Amino acid sequence: MDIRFSGKNLKITEGMKKHLEERLPKLEKYAPRIVEAHVFLKKEKYVFQAEITLAAKDFHAFGMGEAKDNIFAAMDEAYVRIEKQLKKFRSKSKGHHKKNAKAFVKVARALGMIESENALSEDHPKIIRSSAFASKPMSVEEASLQLEISPETFLVFMNQDTNIVNVIHKRKDGNHGLIEPGF
Repeated sequence: MDIRFSGKNLKITEGMKKHLEERLPKLEKYAPRIVEAHVFLKKEKYVFQAEITLAAKDFHAFGMGEAKDNIFAAMDEAYVRIEKQLKKFRSKSKGHHKKNAKAFVKVARALGMIESENALSEDHPKIIRSSAFASKPMSVEEASLQLEISPETFLVFMNQDTNIVNVIHKRKDGNHGLIEPGF
């Protein structure tokens, strides 16, 4: 990870650099593909401010910290904010929030946490091919009778009046529903 330092109204010492150079690589356990980090330190009147920006492919994290005592407290606060962001993105991308998991696939791939979409599709239903059948022409009433004696929940048939494939299915209320294509 490339770490760049810049400052305003204060001199950046080796101690400041060493403090963050030891801590920032630890963030790679949450996001292994972090490309660079930019640390901006400044002093405004009697307040020290630290801003940390992390950049990965398709992902940026920003944390800011302020302290009146010293610059190290401000750097620690900014570090904690960045760490919280990375933990949040990692937990969302791992699929703990199933409804939002697909939205974070791109971020997760950029952070190197998943290899492909297949890692998140474990709960996705699989398509299992049934045996082939010939849809024979019959009337809607005949199809309804066939569905009544069949253990299946639907029946695909060729409507003899229109010569179009239709589907008749069992409804929860005990009736049969007819699906006709609208083209």
